[in-house]
Amino acid sequence: MRFLSHFSMAVALATAGTLAITALPQDAQAAKKKKKEKDSGVKISKEIAPQVAAIQAAMASETPATGKPLVEALLAETQIPDDRYIAGQLAIQLGGALKDTALQEKGIIASLDSGKTGAEQLPAFNFFAGNFAYGAERWADAAQRFQAAYDLGYRANNIEPLLAETFFKRNMYPEGLAKWTEILDNANASETKAPESWYRLARDRALASKDLGLYSAWAAKWASAYPSGDSWGDAIAASRRTSQADSVQNLEVLRFMKATGALKTSRDYKEFAEEAQRKNLFGEVVSILEEGQQKGIVSSTSPLIAEVLAPARREVSADQKSLPSAPSGVRGSGSSSVMMNFADVWLGYKDYDKAVAFYEAGLSKPGAETDRGYMGIGTAEAYAGDFAAAGQAFAKVSGTRAPLAHMWQTWIDQQTAPAAPAAPAAPVEPAT
Repeated sequence: MRFLSHFSMAVALATAGTLAITALPQDAQAAKKKKKEKDSGVKISKEIAPQVAAIQAAMASETPATGKPLVEALLAETQIPDDRYIAGQLAIQLGGALKDTALQEKGIIASLDSGKTGAEQLPAFNFFAGNFAYGAERWADAAQRFQAAYDLGYRANNIEPLLAETFFKRNMYPEGLAKWTEILDNANASETKAPESWYRLARDRALASKDLGLYSAWAAKWASAYPSGDSWGDAIAASRRTSQADSVQNLEVLRFMKATGALKTSRDYKEFAEEAQRKNLFGEVVSILEEGQQKGIVSSTSPLIAEVLAPARREVSADQKSLPSAPSGVRGSGSSSVMMNFADVWLGYKDYDKAVAFYEAGLSKPGAETDRGYMGIGTAEAYAGDFAAAGQAFAKVSGTRAPLAHMWQTWIDQQTAPAAPAAPAAPVEPAT
Protein backbone atom coordinates (compact mmCIF):
# COMPACT_ATOMS: atom_id res chain seq x y z
CA MET A 1 0.00 0.00 0.00
CA ARG A 2 1.54 3.28 -1.10
CA PHE A 3 1.81 6.13 1.38
CA LEU A 4 1.71 9.78 0.33
CA SER A 5 4.87 10.62 -1.60
CA HIS A 6 7.43 13.04 -0.22
CA PHE A 7 6.65 15.53 -2.96
CA SER A 8 2.91 15.27 -2.33
CA MET A 9 3.56 15.62 1.38
CA ALA A 10 5.52 18.82 0.87
CA VAL A 11 2.75 20.29 -1.26
CA ALA A 12 0.09 19.28 1.24
CA LEU A 13 2.02 20.76 4.14
CA ALA A 14 2.52 23.99 2.26
CA THR A 15 -1.23 24.35 1.95
CA ALA A 16 -2.03 23.21 5.48
CA GLY A 17 -0.97 26.50 6.98
CA THR A 18 1.53 27.39 9.67
CA LEU A 19 1.72 30.04 12.33
CA ALA A 20 3.17 33.41 11.36
CA ILE A 21 5.93 33.79 13.93
CA THR A 22 7.18 37.25 14.83
CA ALA A 23 10.28 37.53 16.96
CA LEU A 24 12.39 40.48 15.78
CA PRO A 25 11.38 44.06 16.68
CA GLN A 26 11.52 45.12 13.03
CA ASP A 27 9.20 42.24 12.15
CA ALA A 28 6.75 43.33 14.81
CA GLN A 29 6.87 46.93 13.52
CA ALA A 30 6.22 45.74 9.95
CA ALA A 31 3.36 43.58 11.11
CA LYS A 32 1.54 46.62 12.48
CA LYS A 33 1.33 48.04 8.96
CA LYS A 34 -0.47 44.94 7.71
CA LYS A 35 -4.06 43.94 8.21
CA LYS A 36 -4.51 42.81 11.79
CA GLU A 37 -4.53 39.04 12.01
CA LYS A 38 -6.36 36.89 14.46
CA ASP A 39 -4.26 36.26 17.57
CA SER A 40 -3.13 32.65 17.62
CA GLY A 41 -2.84 32.67 21.39
CA VAL A 42 0.75 31.35 21.18
CA LYS A 43 3.50 33.55 22.63
CA ILE A 44 7.27 33.26 22.27
CA SER A 45 9.01 33.14 25.63
CA LYS A 46 12.02 35.34 26.28
CA GLU A 47 14.10 32.19 26.77
CA ILE A 48 13.88 31.10 23.14
CA ALA A 49 13.38 34.49 21.48
CA PRO A 50 17.08 34.85 20.53
CA GLN A 51 17.10 31.36 18.96
CA VAL A 52 13.93 32.08 17.01
CA ALA A 53 15.43 35.33 15.73
CA ALA A 54 18.59 33.53 14.60
CA ILE A 55 16.57 30.86 12.82
CA GLN A 56 14.44 33.44 11.05
CA ALA A 57 17.52 35.33 9.97
CA ALA A 58 18.98 32.14 8.49
CA MET A 59 15.72 31.32 6.74
CA ALA A 60 15.64 34.79 5.19
CA SER A 61 19.23 34.55 3.99
CA GLU A 62 20.59 33.08 0.78
CA THR A 63 21.70 30.00 2.73
CA PRO A 64 18.61 28.87 4.65
CA ALA A 65 20.19 25.46 5.29
CA THR A 66 22.31 27.12 7.97
CA GLY A 67 19.12 27.31 10.03
CA LYS A 68 18.68 23.53 10.18
CA PRO A 69 21.12 22.82 13.05
CA LEU A 70 19.61 25.76 14.92
CA VAL A 71 16.10 24.34 14.55
CA GLU A 72 17.25 20.86 15.55
CA ALA A 73 18.94 22.27 18.62
CA LEU A 74 15.75 24.11 19.54
CA LEU A 75 13.68 20.94 19.09
CA ALA A 76 16.05 19.04 21.36
CA GLU A 77 15.32 21.30 24.32
CA THR A 78 12.69 20.72 26.96
CA GLN A 79 10.15 23.49 26.52
CA ILE A 80 6.83 24.86 27.63
CA PRO A 81 3.91 24.11 25.23
CA ASP A 82 4.01 27.47 23.41
CA ASP A 83 7.73 27.23 22.75
CA ARG A 84 7.40 23.62 21.69
CA TYR A 85 4.73 24.55 19.19
CA ILE A 86 6.82 27.43 17.80
CA ALA A 87 9.84 25.15 17.41
CA GLY A 88 7.68 22.69 15.51
CA GLN A 89 6.31 25.37 13.22
CA LEU A 90 9.80 26.62 12.40
CA ALA A 91 10.85 23.05 11.57
CA ILE A 92 7.87 22.65 9.25
CA GLN A 93 8.59 25.93 7.48
CA LEU A 94 12.30 25.34 7.08
CA GLY A 95 11.76 21.70 6.13
CA GLY A 96 9.42 22.84 3.37
CA ALA A 97 11.94 25.36 2.08
CA LEU A 98 14.71 22.77 2.09
CA LYS A 99 12.47 19.90 0.88
CA ASP A 100 13.61 18.08 4.01
CA THR A 101 10.73 15.80 4.97
CA ALA A 102 12.57 14.41 8.00
CA LEU A 103 12.72 17.91 9.45
CA GLN A 104 9.07 18.44 8.59
CA GLU A 105 8.14 15.25 10.43
CA LYS A 106 9.97 16.44 13.53
CA GLY A 107 8.11 19.71 13.27
CA ILE A 108 4.71 18.08 12.95
CA ILE A 109 5.33 15.81 15.94
CA ALA A 110 6.54 18.74 18.03
CA SER A 111 3.49 20.79 17.05
CA LEU A 112 1.11 17.96 17.94
CA ASP A 113 2.90 17.13 21.18
CA SER A 114 2.70 20.75 22.28
CA GLY A 115 -1.08 20.61 22.48
CA LYS A 116 -1.22 24.02 20.79
CA THR A 117 -2.01 22.94 17.23
CA GLY A 118 -5.16 24.65 16.04
CA ALA A 119 -8.35 22.66 15.49
CA GLU A 120 -8.25 23.38 11.77
CA GLN A 121 -4.75 21.88 11.49
CA LEU A 122 -5.13 18.87 13.78
CA PRO A 123 -6.75 16.48 11.25
CA ALA A 124 -4.15 17.10 8.54
CA PHE A 125 -1.18 17.15 10.93
CA ASN A 126 -2.22 13.80 12.42
CA PHE A 127 -2.54 12.36 8.93
CA PHE A 128 0.91 13.66 7.94
CA ALA A 129 2.41 12.20 11.11
CA GLY A 130 0.75 8.88 10.32
CA ASN A 131 1.98 9.01 6.76
CA PHE A 132 5.57 9.51 7.87
CA ALA A 133 5.25 6.61 10.29
CA TYR A 134 3.71 4.43 7.56
CA GLY A 135 6.58 5.18 5.21
CA ALA A 136 9.03 4.19 7.96
CA GLU A 137 7.04 0.96 8.61
CA ARG A 138 6.17 2.04 12.14
CA TRP A 139 2.75 0.46 11.80
CA ALA A 140 1.44 0.98 15.33
CA ASP A 141 2.39 4.66 15.30
CA ALA A 142 0.82 5.06 11.88
CA ALA A 143 -2.40 3.42 13.08
CA GLN A 144 -2.61 5.74 16.07
CA ARG A 145 -2.05 8.90 14.02
CA PHE A 146 -4.32 7.85 11.15
CA GLN A 147 -7.08 6.97 13.60
CA ALA A 148 -6.78 10.37 15.26
CA ALA A 149 -7.03 12.10 11.88
CA TYR A 150 -9.95 9.90 10.83
CA ASP A 151 -11.82 10.58 14.08
CA LEU A 152 -11.35 14.31 13.46
CA GLY A 153 -13.05 13.96 10.08
CA TYR A 154 -10.04 13.74 7.77
CA ARG A 155 -10.99 11.91 4.56
CA ALA A 156 -8.32 12.88 2.00
CA ASN A 157 -5.29 11.06 0.57
CA ASN A 158 -6.77 7.54 0.84
CA ILE A 159 -6.65 7.59 4.61
CA GLU A 160 -9.24 4.82 4.88
CA PRO A 161 -7.25 2.09 3.08
CA LEU A 162 -4.05 3.24 4.76
CA LEU A 163 -5.64 3.04 8.22
CA ALA A 164 -6.93 -0.48 7.60
CA GLU A 165 -3.61 -1.53 6.09
CA THR A 166 -1.70 -0.70 9.28
CA PHE A 167 -3.37 -3.75 10.85
CA PHE A 168 -2.72 -6.10 7.95
CA LYS A 169 0.95 -5.07 7.95
CA ARG A 170 1.05 -6.54 11.47
CA ASN A 171 -0.86 -9.69 10.42
CA MET A 172 -3.84 -8.52 12.49
CA TYR A 173 -6.45 -9.68 9.98
CA PRO A 174 -9.58 -9.78 12.19
CA GLU A 175 -8.74 -6.31 13.54
CA GLY A 176 -8.05 -4.94 10.07
CA LEU A 177 -11.30 -6.32 8.70
CA ALA A 178 -13.18 -4.95 11.71
CA LYS A 179 -11.67 -1.57 10.86
CA TRP A 180 -12.87 -1.97 7.28
CA THR A 181 -16.37 -2.69 8.59
CA GLU A 182 -16.27 0.54 10.60
CA ILE A 183 -14.96 2.55 7.65
CA LEU A 184 -17.53 1.15 5.21
CA ASP A 185 -20.40 1.64 7.63
CA ASN A 186 -19.38 5.25 8.22
CA ALA A 187 -19.06 5.95 4.50
CA ASN A 188 -22.39 4.33 3.66
CA ALA A 189 -24.12 6.28 6.42
CA SER A 190 -22.94 9.50 4.81
CA GLU A 191 -24.01 10.99 1.51
CA THR A 192 -21.15 9.22 -0.26
CA LYS A 193 -21.40 5.45 -0.73
CA ALA A 194 -18.20 3.54 -0.09
CA PRO A 195 -16.50 2.82 -3.45
CA GLU A 196 -16.38 -0.70 -4.81
CA SER A 197 -12.57 -0.72 -4.67
CA TRP A 198 -12.75 -0.68 -0.87
CA TYR A 199 -14.88 -3.83 -0.80
CA ARG A 200 -12.44 -5.55 -3.13
CA LEU A 201 -9.49 -4.49 -0.97
CA ALA A 202 -11.17 -5.89 2.14
CA ARG A 203 -12.09 -9.09 0.28
CA ASP A 204 -8.48 -9.47 -0.86
CA ARG A 205 -7.21 -9.10 2.69
CA ALA A 206 -9.76 -11.61 3.95
CA LEU A 207 -8.53 -14.07 1.32
CA ALA A 208 -4.91 -13.39 2.34
CA SER A 209 -5.83 -14.26 5.94
CA LYS A 210 -6.39 -17.88 4.80
CA ASP A 211 -9.54 -17.89 6.95
CA LEU A 212 -12.18 -19.22 4.54
CA GLY A 213 -14.97 -17.99 6.78
CA LEU A 214 -13.70 -14.42 6.61
CA TYR A 215 -13.17 -14.71 2.86
CA SER A 216 -16.70 -15.98 2.31
CA ALA A 217 -18.21 -13.22 4.47
CA TRP A 218 -16.33 -10.43 2.68
CA ALA A 219 -16.98 -11.83 -0.78
CA ALA A 220 -20.68 -11.79 0.09
CA LYS A 221 -20.40 -8.18 1.33
CA TRP A 222 -18.88 -7.15 -1.99
CA ALA A 223 -21.69 -8.83 -3.93
CA SER A 224 -24.28 -7.30 -1.64
CA ALA A 225 -22.95 -3.76 -2.10
CA TYR A 226 -22.00 -4.00 -5.79
CA PRO A 227 -23.85 -6.90 -7.43
CA SER A 228 -22.44 -8.15 -10.70
CA GLY A 229 -21.54 -11.41 -12.33
CA ASP A 230 -17.98 -11.00 -11.06
CA SER A 231 -18.85 -10.18 -7.46
CA TRP A 232 -21.52 -12.88 -7.20
CA GLY A 233 -19.20 -15.37 -8.86
CA ASP A 234 -16.59 -14.61 -6.22
CA ALA A 235 -19.13 -14.92 -3.39
CA ILE A 236 -20.31 -18.25 -4.73
CA ALA A 237 -16.77 -19.54 -5.15
CA ALA A 238 -15.99 -18.55 -1.58
CA SER A 239 -19.12 -20.26 -0.31
CA ARG A 240 -18.25 -23.43 -2.20
CA ARG A 241 -14.84 -23.51 -0.56
CA THR A 242 -16.40 -23.46 2.89
CA SER A 243 -19.07 -26.13 2.33
CA GLN A 244 -19.29 -29.77 1.33
CA ALA A 245 -22.11 -29.82 -1.22
CA ASP A 246 -23.49 -33.01 -2.78
CA SER A 247 -24.49 -33.28 -6.43
CA VAL A 248 -28.02 -31.95 -5.86
CA GLN A 249 -26.73 -28.97 -3.88
CA ASN A 250 -24.10 -28.26 -6.51
CA LEU A 251 -26.84 -27.99 -9.12
CA GLU A 252 -28.72 -25.60 -6.82
CA VAL A 253 -25.61 -23.41 -6.64
CA LEU A 254 -25.27 -23.45 -10.43
CA ARG A 255 -28.90 -22.32 -10.75
CA PHE A 256 -28.14 -19.36 -8.54
CA MET A 257 -25.08 -18.58 -10.65
CA LYS A 258 -27.35 -18.55 -13.71
CA ALA A 259 -29.73 -16.06 -12.05
CA THR A 260 -26.94 -13.70 -11.04
CA GLY A 261 -24.97 -13.80 -14.26
CA ALA A 262 -22.06 -15.55 -12.57
CA LEU A 263 -21.67 -18.24 -15.25
CA LYS A 264 -18.69 -16.72 -17.03
CA THR A 265 -16.72 -19.47 -18.71
CA SER A 266 -17.31 -22.50 -20.90
CA ARG A 267 -16.19 -24.56 -17.91
CA ASP A 268 -19.09 -23.14 -15.87
CA TYR A 269 -21.58 -24.12 -18.56
CA LYS A 270 -19.99 -27.53 -18.96
CA GLU A 271 -20.29 -28.20 -15.22
CA PHE A 272 -23.93 -27.09 -15.22
CA ALA A 273 -24.86 -29.15 -18.28
CA GLU A 274 -23.10 -32.31 -17.08
CA GLU A 275 -24.64 -32.02 -13.61
CA ALA A 276 -28.11 -31.72 -15.15
CA GLN A 277 -27.36 -34.52 -17.63
CA ARG A 278 -26.51 -36.94 -14.79
CA LYS A 279 -30.03 -36.37 -13.43
CA ASN A 280 -31.72 -36.69 -16.83
CA LEU A 281 -32.83 -33.06 -16.70
CA PHE A 282 -32.92 -32.75 -20.47
CA GLY A 283 -34.79 -29.47 -20.54
CA GLU A 284 -32.23 -27.85 -18.25
CA VAL A 285 -29.34 -29.21 -20.31
CA VAL A 286 -30.80 -27.69 -23.47
CA SER A 287 -31.69 -24.41 -21.79
CA ILE A 288 -28.28 -23.80 -20.23
CA LEU A 289 -26.20 -24.75 -23.27
CA GLU A 290 -28.35 -22.66 -25.59
CA GLU A 291 -27.86 -19.74 -23.22
CA GLY A 292 -24.11 -20.32 -23.34
CA GLN A 293 -24.22 -20.28 -27.13
CA GLN A 294 -26.29 -17.09 -27.23
CA LYS A 295 -23.78 -15.36 -24.98
CA GLY A 296 -20.87 -16.53 -27.13
CA ILE A 297 -19.34 -18.47 -24.25
CA VAL A 298 -20.06 -21.98 -25.57
CA SER A 299 -18.62 -22.34 -29.07
CA SER A 300 -20.56 -24.10 -31.79
CA THR A 301 -17.50 -26.33 -32.22
CA SER A 302 -17.38 -27.27 -28.53
CA PRO A 303 -17.65 -31.02 -27.79
CA LEU A 304 -20.55 -30.07 -25.52
CA ILE A 305 -22.74 -29.47 -28.57
CA ALA A 306 -22.39 -32.94 -30.03
CA GLU A 307 -21.87 -34.90 -26.81
CA VAL A 308 -24.35 -33.23 -24.48
CA LEU A 309 -26.69 -30.78 -26.21
CA ALA A 310 -27.65 -32.86 -29.24
CA PRO A 311 -28.56 -36.01 -27.24
CA ALA A 312 -30.60 -33.92 -24.79
CA ARG A 313 -32.55 -32.29 -27.60
CA ARG A 314 -33.48 -35.74 -28.92
CA GLU A 315 -34.90 -36.72 -25.53
CA VAL A 316 -36.96 -33.61 -24.82
CA SER A 317 -40.16 -34.43 -26.68
CA ALA A 318 -40.57 -37.95 -25.31
CA ASP A 319 -39.54 -36.85 -21.85
CA GLN A 320 -42.16 -34.12 -21.67
CA LYS A 321 -44.90 -36.48 -22.86
CA SER A 322 -44.02 -38.98 -20.14
CA LEU A 323 -44.18 -36.49 -17.26
CA PRO A 324 -47.13 -36.32 -14.88
CA SER A 325 -48.60 -32.83 -15.04
CA ALA A 326 -49.67 -32.89 -11.38
CA PRO A 327 -48.56 -34.73 -8.24
CA SER A 328 -51.80 -36.72 -8.30
CA GLY A 329 -50.72 -38.25 -11.59
CA VAL A 330 -47.70 -39.97 -10.09
CA ARG A 331 -48.09 -43.73 -10.06
CA GLY A 332 -48.41 -45.18 -6.59
CA SER A 333 -48.02 -43.04 -3.50
CA GLY A 334 -44.82 -41.40 -4.75
CA SER A 335 -42.05 -40.78 -2.24
CA SER A 336 -40.75 -37.38 -1.29
CA SER A 337 -37.62 -37.79 -3.38
CA VAL A 338 -39.65 -38.91 -6.42
CA MET A 339 -41.86 -35.84 -6.16
CA MET A 340 -38.86 -33.54 -5.87
CA ASN A 341 -37.15 -35.22 -8.82
CA PHE A 342 -40.23 -34.49 -10.93
CA ALA A 343 -40.14 -30.92 -9.63
CA ASP A 344 -36.53 -30.57 -10.83
CA VAL A 345 -37.55 -31.76 -14.28
CA TRP A 346 -40.39 -29.23 -14.54
CA LEU A 347 -38.04 -26.51 -13.30
CA GLY A 348 -35.70 -27.36 -16.17
CA TYR A 349 -38.60 -26.99 -18.62
CA LYS A 350 -39.37 -23.56 -17.10
CA ASP A 351 -42.85 -24.59 -15.96
CA TYR A 352 -42.43 -23.02 -12.56
CA ASP A 353 -45.99 -23.54 -11.32
CA LYS A 354 -45.73 -27.30 -11.86
CA ALA A 355 -42.29 -27.33 -10.27
CA VAL A 356 -43.61 -25.61 -7.13
CA ALA A 357 -46.56 -28.01 -6.96
CA PHE A 358 -44.27 -31.04 -7.03
CA TYR A 359 -41.83 -29.57 -4.48
CA GLU A 360 -44.77 -28.90 -2.16
CA ALA A 361 -46.04 -32.44 -2.69
CA GLY A 362 -42.58 -33.74 -1.81
CA LEU A 363 -42.56 -31.71 1.38
CA SER A 364 -45.84 -33.27 2.46
CA LYS A 365 -44.45 -36.82 2.30
CA PRO A 366 -42.87 -38.70 5.22
CA GLY A 367 -39.09 -38.26 5.53
CA ALA A 368 -39.10 -35.15 3.34
CA GLU A 369 -35.81 -33.32 2.88
CA THR A 370 -37.31 -29.97 3.79
CA ASP A 371 -34.29 -27.83 2.98
CA ARG A 372 -34.14 -29.27 -0.53
CA GLY A 373 -37.86 -28.66 -1.01
CA TYR A 374 -37.83 -25.05 0.13
CA MET A 375 -34.68 -24.35 -1.87
CA GLY A 376 -36.43 -25.70 -4.95
CA ILE A 377 -39.58 -23.65 -4.32
CA GLY A 378 -37.54 -20.51 -3.75
CA THR A 379 -35.56 -21.06 -6.95
CA ALA A 380 -38.69 -21.69 -9.04
CA GLU A 381 -40.44 -18.63 -7.64
CA ALA A 382 -37.35 -16.47 -8.16
CA TYR A 383 -37.02 -17.65 -11.77
CA ALA A 384 -40.73 -16.84 -12.24
CA GLY A 385 -40.20 -13.34 -10.83
CA ASP A 386 -42.36 -13.83 -7.71
CA PHE A 387 -39.73 -12.50 -5.34
CA ALA A 388 -42.03 -12.29 -2.32
CA ALA A 389 -42.88 -16.00 -2.52
CA ALA A 390 -39.25 -16.86 -3.21
CA GLY A 391 -38.10 -14.95 -0.16
CA GLN A 392 -40.63 -16.74 2.05
CA ALA A 393 -39.34 -20.11 0.84
CA PHE A 394 -35.65 -19.25 1.24
CA ALA A 395 -36.32 -18.01 4.78
CA LYS A 396 -37.28 -21.59 5.71
CA VAL A 397 -34.00 -23.12 4.50
CA SER A 398 -31.47 -24.15 7.15
CA GLY A 399 -28.49 -26.45 7.52
CA THR A 400 -25.82 -26.67 4.82
CA ARG A 401 -28.08 -24.89 2.30
CA ALA A 402 -28.54 -21.83 4.52
CA PRO A 403 -25.60 -19.82 3.07
CA LEU A 404 -26.97 -20.25 -0.45
CA ALA A 405 -30.47 -19.29 0.70
CA HIS A 406 -29.03 -16.17 2.31
CA MET A 407 -27.32 -15.21 -0.97
CA TRP A 408 -30.61 -15.74 -2.80
CA GLN A 409 -32.34 -13.42 -0.31
CA THR A 410 -29.64 -10.76 -0.78
CA TRP A 411 -30.05 -10.99 -4.55
CA ILE A 412 -33.83 -10.72 -4.22
CA ASP A 413 -33.45 -7.62 -2.06
CA GLN A 414 -31.32 -6.10 -4.80
CA GLN A 415 -33.96 -6.81 -7.45
CA THR A 416 -36.73 -5.25 -5.40
CA ALA A 417 -34.83 -2.25 -4.01
CA PRO A 418 -35.56 1.20 -5.46
CA ALA A 419 -33.03 2.41 -7.97
CA ALA A 420 -30.03 3.92 -6.17
CA PRO A 421 -28.18 7.01 -7.39
CA ALA A 422 -25.00 6.36 -9.32
CA ALA A 423 -22.01 5.60 -7.11
CA PRO A 424 -19.28 8.26 -7.00
CA ALA A 425 -16.04 7.76 -8.83
CA ALA A 426 -13.71 5.73 -6.67
CA PRO A 427 -10.64 7.46 -5.27
CA VAL A 428 -7.26 6.37 -6.56
CA GLU A 429 -6.64 2.95 -5.11
CA PRO A 430 -3.38 2.64 -3.17
CA ALA A 431 -0.95 0.28 -4.84
CA THR A 432 -0.01 -2.90 -3.09
